[in-house]
Amino acid sequence: MHCISFQIQPKFAREFDREEFLRRVRPVRSPEVDAIEEKGKLFLSFNFFTEFPAQLWQELQPSLFADTDYAPKLAPFCVVICEGESDDECLLLHHFDTSEKLDSF
Repeated sequence: MHCISFQIQPKFAREFDREEFLRRVRPVRSPEVDAIEEKGKLFLSFNFFTEFPAQLWQELQPSLFADTDYAPKLAPFCVVICEGESDDECLLLHHFDTSEKLDSF
């Protein structure tokens, strides 16, 4: 099992529109939402579990990063990783810092 996790930067997590994100992704798959408050910071993640991470990542793209209206509301505020079953299986699929080197499937 793999997990594709959208992690919203803590400094933007309180203002992030969770409902709009969920409305966009639910036609593909409903994520588990983790909202953890720690030392005054909110850590917000949307976790998608799948046996087929490359396919799921491709299916999520059109309504998120490929959508010219929505991409500016998401891309600058999140990191997306895909974790596998072992500790050394971790891909960086998106980073708010565009200078970061991304992985692919």
